[in-house]
Amino acid sequence: MDSSIRLALRLWGKLPALVRAVIVGELVVMVGGLPELLLAANLKLFPAIPWSLPAILVWLWLFWRYLNGMWWPRSTSQQRRRDLRGCPVSMRVWRWSLLAGGLGMVSVVALAFLTPRLADIPRDAFKLPVSFSAYPVWTVVSILLAISAVAGVVEEAGFRGYMLSQIERRHGWIVAILVTGLVFFADHHFSHAYATLAFLPFFMAVSTLHGLLVYLTRSILPSVVLHAVADFIVLPIQYGVFGNPSVSSIWRTGIDSSFLALVGLGASFGLAAVPVFMHLGTVARSEIASKVREA
Repeated sequence: MDSSIRLALRLWGKLPALVRAVIVGELVVMVGGLPELLLAANLKLFPAIPWSLPAILVWLWLFWRYLNGMWWPRSTSQQRRRDLRGCPVSMRVWRWSLLAGGLGMVSVVALAFLTPRLADIPRDAFKLPVSFSAYPVWTVVSILLAISAVAGVVEEAGFRGYMLSQIERRHGWIVAILVTGLVFFADHHFSHAYATLAFLPFFMAVSTLHGLLVYLTRSILPSVVLHAVADFIVLPIQYGVFGNPSVSSIWRTGIDSSFLALVGLGASFGLAAVPVFMHLGTVARSEIASKVREA
């Protein structure tokens, strides 16, 4: 082995586990999100044909398989599979995970819609760099599908997979969930105008929701699905993709009936999620114990 490579590996090994986890997780997110550049190309080249969506889906499939232990180097295959936490879960765990996570996600999204009405968010924070009204509906839908799929697969693999797994082994679940939540917020803070400090509670809440699902099921698969579905539903509303409503100004109208409705929605769905999460924990523990006995 070349001396420079040995030196780099030695220096890498001296870094704290938490720092290594953050670097690796960020690298996964950065590399996994590169094909999103195809979306801009699609809008410029043959925008009437949504050709970027199948290309991105193929990339995500290959990317997932590599993170899950396929291909070179074989020496890291087991570690990659362990850190991704992409292990399958039973249909019973799937049902309760999606129900618990769905209820929790509605509550968290309500918090997201409430935040701009309680804080000073920049006026153009939710303004898109392009106008989708000039493109066919099927192209817009395909782009939303691609963005949502990338967010669900890549961000969950990077944050709740590789980053959380490595921190959890050294520092435990609570520290792992808190750190990944802070890094998740920091990423969006530097790339999205709306992600000011006022949105920190939202990012910590959504990260805690996904972290709890991973803790209970020992898999990121339910979080991947929930993340992607939530983005596909919320993003058009958040950015006013269809009809281009001034969502930010609607959110900044103060306390009125819609504000109180959001508070009630968030509180009721959040409370409803608690017993479902508790039951999910019981179901998941039972199945994990059963697998251990069979092994």
